[in-house]
Amino acid sequence: MEKIVFPDYDHSLLNITSSILKNYNIDSGYKTLKNLDEILKGNFKNIVFYLIDAMGCGILNKHLEQVSFLNKNKIDDLTTVFPSTTVAATTTAITGLPPAVTGWIGWQQYVKEEDKNVIFFLNQDYYDENYTFNYNVSEKYAKITYIYEKITRRNPNVNTFEIFPEFRIKEHKTILNQVETILKTINNKEKNFIYSYWDKLDTYLHEYGTTSEIISNHLKEIDFALKTLYDGIDENTLVIITADHGQVDIEGINLWEYEDLTSMFEHQPAIEARATAFYIKEDKRDEFEKTFNKYFKNQFVLYKSEEVLEMNLFGKGKKSPRTKGFLGDFFAIAIDKYSFRLQNAKHIHKATHAGLLKDEMMIPLIILNKRLSK
Repeated sequence: MEKIVFPDYDHSLLNITSSILKNYNIDSGYKTLKNLDEILKGNFKNIVFYLIDAMGCGILNKHLEQVSFLNKNKIDDLTTVFPSTTVAATTTAITGLPPAVTGWIGWQQYVKEEDKNVIFFLNQDYYDENYTFNYNVSEKYAKITYIYEKITRRNPNVNTFEIFPEFRIKEHKTILNQVETILKTINNKEKNFIYSYWDKLDTYLHEYGTTSEIISNHLKEIDFALKTLYDGIDENTLVIITADHGQVDIEGINLWEYEDLTSMFEHQPAIEARATAFYIKEDKRDEFEKTFNKYFKNQFVLYKSEEVLEMNLFGKGKKSPRTKGFLGDFFAIAIDKYSFRLQNAKHIHKATHAGLLKDEMMIPLIILNKRLSK
């Protein structure tokens, strides 16, 4: 079994955002990173918070030489939040709150009012792609406040921007396109905070696995683009780079082949393939626990939802009133290379994330600034 890493909410992605908010005189209620706080004392005109989806420490170490631009500028290794997945982690990055508080826990979440498993990012049903909602489900049941609102409320002289890839801004077909937009944006001679997000590395890892040459080539593209960003900024711009999670190569388990188990489901499973919420018929819960562990005790740890909440795996703070319901009756966490196929094996990933393995959980903190480089 590979090394298990639990989230450290005093030294994590959450604390990067806490330090950024502190820089703008906002107390997030969570600890900051001392090394980043010291850097931020530089009173920078522009701060760019750049999140590269799936660029965990393990992926960087597999594909980029230690002399690469990104690795040379890495100052720390942090944990991500739990689950180690995009919905939970990027929501933490742009709210400054852990998943337990936001209620944004995984790719798809069961909403009892709809009796549907909703993909919050897309406002779509996970199991029935033809079903449509006539309102924004997450806005109604798990509304969040972004850090941009907090920053501009406290600092009216600071402009805030989101710079996203092609799925939102069609001109951003490459990360270099995105970098060019950042450089144009910070050239306005005003104070700016930019959150930038790049998605393609995550997509390629799912499709080709963690050892593919395609991954090496794309990481080199990312490395070059961020070196270009560094070359184009002045001393008054600070770039903070991190990831939401890493990825691990996986073997799929088709859950629907275990009919004795699936017959006990009250609703379809939710959250993620390596961090899965199960909703079980009330009179079948003891039997479900025994049957699940008979098949999967070496691949997944199964908790009652109350137990996993008490562990603070999803972070501390005032929990969203939806969080407990989103975790189902039981919550299974991957501790090996296996991943459930929740949609009856419709689509098979070669690599994925959301579990507790080290390569899923560890993320880099990379800092770019010409003043600090002297």
